[in-house]
Amino acid sequence: MRLAAKTESGAVREYDIRPAVPDDAGALYRFGEALLCESSFFLRSPGERARSVDEMRTVIKQIHAMPAHILLCAWQEGAPVGEAVAIGGDFKRDRYTATIGVGVLAAHSGHGIGRALMRGIELFARNKKLRRLELTVMAHNTRAHAFYRQMGYLQEGVKRDSLFVDGVFVDEIMMAKLLD
Repeated sequence: MRLAAKTESGAVREYDIRPAVPDDAGALYRFGEALLCESSFFLRSPGERARSVDEMRTVIKQIHAMPAHILLCAWQEGAPVGEAVAIGGDFKRDRYTATIGVGVLAAHSGHGIGRALMRGIELFARNKKLRRLELTVMAHNTRAHAFYRQMGYLQEGVKRDSLFVDGVFVDEIMMAKLLD
């Protein structure tokens, strides 16, 4: 899938959105570290995503091996700038649900990449006959919370003091979207 977006200066940036493949491991390893260094809004801290390019390659292969898992990446000029992941349930009772996450580098935020990635995840989920997509978002991440609401996700509850971020306990908001 291709996405064209205008920047504030009026320039057009083009992005390719596609599933990750094992050969992307090096670029995705570096992207992941950069993303986690930019923001404390993610569950993982820098160094907790993958410890090496080889480990990232293994993660990509594991995702490919599972029928209800996908890692979608947004690329600009050969470099990853955003990603979305869906991890589907492994058991009979949760096989129609996937937990999702999305992240876009700050320099590319506001160009529709997150929205395109989320739409890609939803298309994948519908093709896999999934019924429910769910996520959590830190309560103080109001921008992401509003984005997910715009994408049709509803708040289902609050996990109080579930994360310890920058020396403070923070709540997570549980959100989900039911697919037709």
